Amino acid sequence: MKTKKRIARALALLLALSSLASCASDRQEEAAPEPVTSSEPAAQTAEETPETESSFAPDDLGEADFGGTSYVIAGLSNRTTTAVTSSELNGEVINDAQYNSARTVESRFNTVISYEDIAGDDGAMATAIRNIVSGGEEKYAVTFSQDTNAISLATAGNFHNLKSIPEFNFDQPWWIDSTRTIGVGDKYYVASSYLSYYCLYYMRVFVINKGIAADLGLEVPYQKVYEGNWYLDDLTAMAEAATLDLDGDGKMSATDRYGLSYEPLYTLQNSLGVPVVLKDADNMPYISFDVERAALYLEKMENLTGNYGFHEAGYGATMFSNGLSLMCYCNLREVCNVIRDTDLDYGFLPAPKLDELQEDYMTVATDVYWGIPISCVSELTMIGTVTEALSCQHFNFVRPAFFETTMKTKLSGSEDDTKMLDLAASKLSIDFGYAYQNSLSGLSSISDMVNSGITHDNVASTFSKYQKTMNKGLEKLLQKYEELP
Repeated sequence: MKTKKRIARALALLLALSSLASCASDRQEEAAPEPVTSSEPAAQTAEETPETESSFAPDDLGEADFGGTSYVIAGLSNRTTTAVTSSELNGEVINDAQYNSARTVESRFNTVISYEDIAGDDGAMATAIRNIVSGGEEKYAVTFSQDTNAISLATAGNFHNLKSIPEFNFDQPWWIDSTRTIGVGDKYYVASSYLSYYCLYYMRVFVINKGIAADLGLEVPYQKVYEGNWYLDDLTAMAEAATLDLDGDGKMSATDRYGLSYEPLYTLQNSLGVPVVLKDADNMPYISFDVERAALYLEKMENLTGNYGFHEAGYGATMFSNGLSLMCYCNLREVCNVIRDTDLDYGFLPAPKLDELQEDYMTVATDVYWGIPISCVSELTMIGTVTEALSCQHFNFVRPAFFETTMKTKLSGSEDDTKMLDLAASKLSIDFGYAYQNSLSGLSSISDMVNSGITHDNVASTFSKYQKTMNKGLEKLLQKYEELP
């Protein structure tokens, strides 16, 4: 524990000094994660150094002086207030990393970075963005919005094509691969990058109660994961062993113990290799649904959720935090804001594979996308430069503040757990079908079959019912992208 504290303090010191150098020269209704603070900087030894200069990812931006021009980020008070930037230092590792990153970019390019909440909910934010564009407003450099709303705004022509902005280098590591996933062809109108850390904050994992596992004589399946042999059947067997009618009334209720408590399962469906939409080599989407695999998935999930699972409203973690489930399927936000406040001994596992035919683990996340309003015209070079530089700084400093310090050092109980988080993050993706569910009729039902009430007996007929509509909708969507600038 002392070593972990020293690492956190050393990282905080490193982050506090980051404003002295740029990436080029150095070679998220919600609460933010509970801060990791450091009020007592400690000497940093070689083995405690969390980052080295060689691990920094530099940008390839040139020199520029924007004469004090304002760069204003617009966000949602219920999602992005604490996830993007900070206006002052307060000793909290994530906050201070954000603050230092912004000041570094400001100093480097002579600009002024600020953040404004312009809406309190998702619908109001979508309306605000439409008003910004229709009014020709250039005040806001980038706007964040809820994922499916962002896609709808993009397809309606409210954002610039990010691929046309020369300052953006999409080969750099701060551009999440999902930016390409939610793009169509060579047109990316909204993005996921380390401009915020929500791409990790909304990453889905399984959290396991090690105390319950030990009491039941169950081994936490780290070794199975390492060997590539962690399957849905293994998870179900553990869930079956843990499920218990605690009050003895002969029926399962919210006061009994379950093998699994879970949030909506649309992300797990994709982690288990049952997508609805795939992309070809040119990044063009097409409907590709394996009915046989979908039926297998549903049959296994019907057994798991019907006999050993408890579905929680929202994002799920309360039952787990109350010690009433062996495992919880949720996002890291719930770990930060709910599970961490308990005394439970918990660990992490990636989503399992559906069966032996699935080649690799897959982690699915949701996100809060951003775009550049099409009304921004006069300062596009500044916007591109500052956005790229700030994404770079956040990748190098805010990402480790959240993922390395908060999640892996503060909230992980063992080296195995940190490796599980690393493995899950390395397989991170966002599903095109989920992102575009508002644009293609019928897609939302097929993309979330468990929640839609589809069973293994009727999945083929249900897909047949929607297939023609989805293909026609996809044709219209592609035509719309063809017409967008």
